Amino acid sequence: MIIKKISVLTLLMAATLSVGAMTPDEKPLKKDDDGKKKVTKRDDTCKVAVNTAMLTINEEQEETEEVDSLLAFPSQDLYAIWDTSIIHPYSFASSFKQDSVVIRLTEPTDCGFVMPFRGPVTSEFGWRHRRPHYGTDINLETGDTVVAAFNGMVRIAKLNRSYGNVVIIRHANGLETVYAHLSKILVEPGQIIEAGQILGLGGNTGHSYGSHLHFEMRYLGQAMDTEDFVDYGTGMLKKNEFMITRSDVENKYDLRALHSRHKSDLGFAKTVTAKNGKKYKVYTVRKGDTLGKIAQRNHTTIKAICAKNGIKQNKVLKLGQKLKV
Repeated sequence: MIIKKISVLTLLMAATLSVGAMTPDEKPLKKDDDGKKKVTKRDDTCKVAVNTAMLTINEEQEETEEVDSLLAFPSQDLYAIWDTSIIHPYSFASSFKQDSVVIRLTEPTDCGFVMPFRGPVTSEFGWRHRRPHYGTDINLETGDTVVAAFNGMVRIAKLNRSYGNVVIIRHANGLETVYAHLSKILVEPGQIIEAGQILGLGGNTGHSYGSHLHFEMRYLGQAMDTEDFVDYGTGMLKKNEFMITRSDVENKYDLRALHSRHKSDLGFAKTVTAKNGKKYKVYTVRKGDTLGKIAQRNHTTIKAICAKNGIKQNKVLKLGQKLKV
């Protein structure tokens, strides 16, 4: 490409030099048979040659810029498009051409891994309320800062009906991470971002029941259980390298597999409709529960639970006990 450009530029310079001494509308003066000078109108051959050369250069520059812009996007060898409007435009089934692939989560040259937000997990990846839940919910308060988990480039930064305010970052290893239900977005598509850099503020937008961060990890559009890779207790990666196979997807991650995973998630209240038509939530106490844990998981407070159920904060809970939350 460079050699071709140099050749075209050489031709252009030669053409320019050959016409540089001429006036716009005439060739050099010539003498006729009587010795008188006459003006001969020149044709536009040189002008056409120059314009053609310029057109060729512009076309090649546009092609180069287009190629360079495509290569600038992370993992462009895996993804055929860079879509800033559609949340999940990729199909794992048609895009995953191998039986397995090894993915390194971080490299020595990047900023490593940072928890998007350090808080208790309130709902896991799996089947929830008769529908799939493709991420991990982390408890937070509206306005808490949410940061990027890995280095990458922002692909999506917009309001979505389900995710609410959502940011999606594509990473060099082919992964994409999703940060949903934000109250405010602080980045824009195409922006390069580093692990630990603030991308937005936590919130309760979209299809959400209380302030929390919905965090996903996807590969070629396929959602995976973040808890397979992240230790939410320590805030660190469980390992830096892992293998994804077709069997993993079929047995753990795809829609059919979700029916058998975490059917009774981490303890969310169920919505109950009273005889008068009013709806309220009821939580069934499980082993190891405390009022504090129940309040965190259901995005409420101990004081509110006690008030709704007419109990004191030091109340001893019993297995199977029903509480309004």
